[in-house]
This record gives sequence, C-alpha cells and structure tokens, in this order.
Amino acid sequence: MNLLSALLSEGSIIDLDGSFFIQLAIFWIAYFILKATVFRPILAVLEAREETIDGAKREAKGVEKDSRDKQKAFEKQLAEVRTRANEEREKLRAEAKHLEATLLEKVRTDTQKELAAAEETLAAEAAKARKHIETETAPIARAISSKLLQREVA
Repeated sequence: MNLLSALLSEGSIIDLDGSFFIQLAIFWIAYFILKATVFRPILAVLEAREETIDGAKREAKGVEKDSRDKQKAFEKQLAEVRTRANEEREKLRAEAKHLEATLLEKVRTDTQKELAAAEETLAAEAAKARKHIETETAPIARAISSKLLQREVA
C-alpha cells in the first residue's frame, strides 16, 4: 500500500486527476475513428494488393505449367513425325534399290540379247564373206597366175 499511497499523494511523479480519464477517452475515440476511416481502408487495400499478387503468381504458375505441357506434347509430336519420316525415307530407299536392281537386270538381259544377236549377225556375215571369198578365190588366183606367167593357167 505504500506505493499506492505514494502515487496518490501530492508529492508523486504521476498526478492522477480527472484529465487522465479525459485523455484516455480522447485516445479511444481517436483510435476508433482512425480505425474506421484510415486503418481499415489501408488494410483492405493491402489485402487486395496481396490477393492480386497471389492471383498473378497462381496464374503465372498455371501458364508456366500449361506451356511445359504444350512443349512436351509438341516434342512428342515432333518425335513421331521424325519417326514416320525416317520410316518413309527407308521405305523409299528400299523401293529405289529394288527398282534399280530391276532396271539393271532388264538392261543386262537386253544387252546380252543384243550382243547375242550381233554375234549371230557377225557370224552369218563372216560365213557369207568366207563363202564369197571361196567362190571368188579360184578365178582370181587363175587370173593372177595367168598374168604373172603370161600364159593361161587351168
């Protein structure tokens, strides 16, 4: 009780008179007025700003995920297209090799036929030439001998 009596006595450091309660009432009135007119609007603006930022972050994450998904789908499609292109290229190469082999075989066959026909023609021409030479050789030889010997040879 000494402390309380010292505080309430006239020689105390803190003077508790009626002005204290008036100041306390003014403080609470000012607090509620400021709370209603200043603090709540500022807090509402800050909360709205935070919501907007959070919403933008969520949207950015969604867009990023969507872009990754689309990129994966694109890469998958690209791989499928490349695979199909490689298969088609190999198919065309096989067809080209088959066509080349077929054409070469046909050319070889045709060439061999033409060579055989040419050899046959040459053989026939050679036989004809030999026959012609055989028939013409005896009279030409007699004529040459007759001229050289200057007499008729039989």
